[in-house]
Amino acid sequence: METDSEDTWHAPVYPTYYDTATARDHHRALPVVATTLPLLRACGADAAIWRRFGRLGWHTLDAALDNPDGDRLLEAERAAAEQARWAKAEAEHERRRPACRRCGARFSDERWAEKEKAWNDDGLCADCRQADADQQTRQEAEREQAAAEAAAAEEKRSRSWWHRS
Repeated sequence: METDSEDTWHAPVYPTYYDTATARDHHRALPVVATTLPLLRACGADAAIWRRFGRLGWHTLDAALDNPDGDRLLEAERAAAEQARWAKAEAEHERRRPACRRCGARFSDERWAEKEKAWNDDGLCADCRQADADQQTRQEAEREQAAAEAAAAEEKRSRSWWHRS
């Protein structure tokens, strides 16, 4: 029964990609207007004889059913949808962000871009790379020190009294 008259009372959807807002969307409320039969008989339906609940004064039927907040509502719904889309895209972007294979820290945007460009990337974050570089520097310094100590020991041994000839 209700669906038979839906074409008459149901508001069409705005022809945009926001298919949830309609031309008669009153913040999810139904406008209620009323008049009396004597006023209707005396002035006709197109006169200012209609009262809209929640508003002051008498209105024509078009003005009583008008939704001056409709554009603001549509804009607010568009902004909310855009913000939700932005948040979803940001969450997806963060979900795809690679992490360091050693410590598990997420890469910075710069490090991610660097990883995308390199074909033989080590998969380490900047901190782990620095730690590796520091460790290699220490190992190299230890090797140089050990080589110097070995050279000094060899020279000392070669200067002993029985090797002098």
